[in-house]
Amino acid sequence: MPADRGAVLPGHEGQYYQRVLPTAQVPFASAEGRRLFCEALLAGTMENYFFLAEQFRTQDEPTFCGLTTLAMVLNSLHIDPMRTWKGAWRWFNEQNLACCTGPDRVREEGLSFDMFRSLAACNGAEVDAFRAPTEASEAAAFTAAFREAARSVSRSSERECLVVCYSREFLGQSGAGHFSPVGGYHEESDSVLVMDVARFKYPPHWVPLEDLAQSMRQIDTDTSKPRGFLQLRLPQRVRARGGAAPPLRVPFVPVAAGRLLSEVMQGLDA
Repeated sequence: MPADRGAVLPGHEGQYYQRVLPTAQVPFASAEGRRLFCEALLAGTMENYFFLAEQFRTQDEPTFCGLTTLAMVLNSLHIDPMRTWKGAWRWFNEQNLACCTGPDRVREEGLSFDMFRSLAACNGAEVDAFRAPTEASEAAAFTAAFREAARSVSRSSERECLVVCYSREFLGQSGAGHFSPVGGYHEESDSVLVMDVARFKYPPHWVPLEDLAQSMRQIDTDTSKPRGFLQLRLPQRVRARGGAAPPLRVPFVPVAAGRLLSEVMQGLDA
């Protein structure tokens, strides 16, 4: 294995420049990664990749993987944020994703699976969330459901996306919990393309689907719950008329009330 690019010269301790992926994961730009991409493309299981690739971005803060993933996905879905980003342009980025939390809080605490789901819905997406089971007897069914979702989304010509919330540590990577979109599926190797938004750490890479499913079953120590995956798309009413989706609009919700609403929603999911 090549030397880990995280290694630094004396005097530069605590500073890092990327990491080398574990051997079970295939870098997207490698010869093997390109082969998997070409085969999946010919098989028709890279359809959603191009929508995501148009909006691929790197997270601005170490704790912003969830916000960056969501901004990337919402823009790829052509959801109108109904508020300006810069100048006259309406666009999603990490700083204008607001509902029940904000970037300052996320900078300190990160984003949980439930909070991601709430933010996605508040900002105009239709969301199906699938939390991994805690019981080992249910693991196979969860993996099968994830595989079916990966096949379905990767073959869809509609603008829909699959997001994974998983444990980096379980995969042998550096870090703990992480969010990233899935950009495609390779049937023969049963692997998915993770479009890692922490590109300063790892490039996009192919991961064995069963490994990724198991990594979602690991307990998030902040919530004492396992992680999971989410399927995001335009709401049915918007798809029917072929337009762009505005987010859920309310006249005004105080931050404290928004947080209370989020806590209630998370409690209902418990």
